[in-house]
Parts: sequence; structure tokens; C-alpha cells
Amino acid sequence: MKIARDTGEGWRGLLAGEYVDPRGLGASSPLRNLVAAYLQDLRDKGRSDQTVPRYAAYLDAFVAFMDRDGRAAKVSDIDIRALKAFSSHLARRPVLNGRYGGKGTISAATRNLHLIALRQLLKFATLVDLPVPAPEKVELAKAVQPSPDARHLAEERVKRLLDACDTSTDKGVRARALLELLLASGCRVSEVVGLDRAQVELDAEARTPKDGIRILDEVTVFGKGGKYRRVYLHDRAREWLQQYLATRKDGDKALFATGRRSADGSRRMSVWTAERIVGDAAKRAGLAEDVSPHWLRHVAVTTWAKHDLSSAQRLAGHRQISTTQRYLGTSDAELKAFYKRVARDA
Repeated sequence: MKIARDTGEGWRGLLAGEYVDPRGLGASSPLRNLVAAYLQDLRDKGRSDQTVPRYAAYLDAFVAFMDRDGRAAKVSDIDIRALKAFSSHLARRPVLNGRYGGKGTISAATRNLHLIALRQLLKFATLVDLPVPAPEKVELAKAVQPSPDARHLAEERVKRLLDACDTSTDKGVRARALLELLLASGCRVSEVVGLDRAQVELDAEARTPKDGIRILDEVTVFGKGGKYRRVYLHDRAREWLQQYLATRKDGDKALFATGRRSADGSRRMSVWTAERIVGDAAKRAGLAEDVSPHWLRHVAVTTWAKHDLSSAQRLAGHRQISTTQRYLGTSDAELKAFYKRVARDA
């Protein structure tokens, strides 16, 4: 068995190490090798380039916790007490960045992301006959239910958000196009930044549509779970995309680009940059809500769900309709308006 080398790069080292043959794993094998073998299995099963690094980061935190007194943890070190201790450790883990950096501990939902990855690791270990606790021994934290307004953003506030983009500048036009596309399509931010301009822009020799907008009204995105789906764009989103692409002077294939090149030479916008653009627009609009690209997805899916749940499920790319049903809740603002209307008519 080849041993996965620790390159000193944390979770990146787990992905960059040499192949680990699962047949050579045993109770005395380094825990890090078990994790590397599991990540290999995820890749072999075709899990996305977003999922595998995320699981690597979560499990690297588990390996770091299990390594004690300068000794690398072994598979046999995983027992019920270790699982309990890691869960308790996560409950006290501070937020390191973002607006809450240094001001508290990570949320129950974030803890559960680590614990779910750990469950899947134990499931893999069980399948290859390693002596580890059963996956269900990892107990998830009880996540606080979001506010009733968590998936609602009033129409007036959406307008304020869009108007906050300074469209007298090229960056402002880019921000407006990004916001309009997120709201129109209900896409995840990773799906949007993964788009190429050729997917939405008509070929130079194609006939211009009657409305004069040379942007397609439908596009195929590569989404969660390695699945493709079709999403649609309304005229306003198409118009802003056309305006934005008209400002582009570069030849990069990415639909949304930045002035910086990444290691592979691409100017493609990162998820982090897209999140910052949305957050900055929300601050300029004076919105108290913690508006993010995923919030805008909530706005779109909530609107669709109120009209037709089944269609909303397909548009959102949800595997289960129960996920879409969560968007049917009534916001506090809507409940208040209903109460006043009934009280007035009583």
C-alpha cells in the first residue's frame, strides 16, 4: 500500500497525496490514509469538484483533532468517546472570518456539515470492514429553525437592492447583471460563476431576435449532485447581461470575469467575489438582512413555489419535493398584512 503523503497543505494535502489502496487499510493504518481513500472513492463516484474539496476540509479538521501529542492518529483511535469529544470541540469552535469573525462559535448548521462528512467516512470504513463505530453514533446538532422571513425579501427591498448598483460604471453594470441573473434563474452561485458566455450569447452569425436582445432566454447549468438542468431568463435579465458583455474587452470564456487571472490563466469570477458583490450591494441599499446569492435563490424559488410546487422543484433542481415545500412558509410581513385585513373586515 502506498501511503498518502502529508504535503503540509492541510486538506489540499489529502487530495494531492498518492493513491491509497483500500485493501491495505487496517486498524493500525493512519487515520489520514483512511480519509484519503474515502476522498478517492468520492472522486471515483463522480462527485463534483466543489463537493470533494469541501469534504476534504471537514475531514482534515477531524484528523487534526484526532492527532494528539505529536502522534498521528490511527483508525483504531476512532471510538465513541472520540466522536463525542469532536462534536463537543465543534460546538466551541470560534467563527474565524466573515462579519461574525471572532464574535462567537460556528452555527449548528455548520457543525452538522462536519458531522455529516464524518458519518460518511464511517460508512465508507464500515463497507471496507474496518473496526469503527457505526455512522449513526455521530449525533447531529439541533439546528435552530430560521426566521419566518429567512426566505422572503419584499419586492420593494429587491428593487432597492438592484437600484444600489452604480450602473454608470462597468463594475456596476456587472453587479446588476449578476443580481438580475441570480433572481431570474434561481441558480446557485456556483452554477452562475461556472457559466461560459458562449452558453448565453448568440453566435455572431445568428439572427437577432425581434426584441433585439442577443442573449438566450434559456441556459443549461451544471448543478448540485453532478446534474444538468435547464433554467430560464426573463427579458430584464437578458438586457442587463447584454449590457455587461458589451463592456467586456477581454476574450475570457467565462460569463462573469474579473480583472485578475487565476493560477490557470482564467479571469473567471470566484464564488467569494460574487458573494462580496451581492453583500456590498445590500449594504449600499441599507438592507438589514444578511443578503447573499443564496438568499436571492430563495426569493426566486419562493415565488415559483407559491404558483406551482412541482414546477418550482424542477426549476430549483431539488431532488425531493419536500425541500421545495420549505419555501411555502408565509413571512411575518405577510402574516401581519393578513391579520390587519381580517381585523379590518371583522
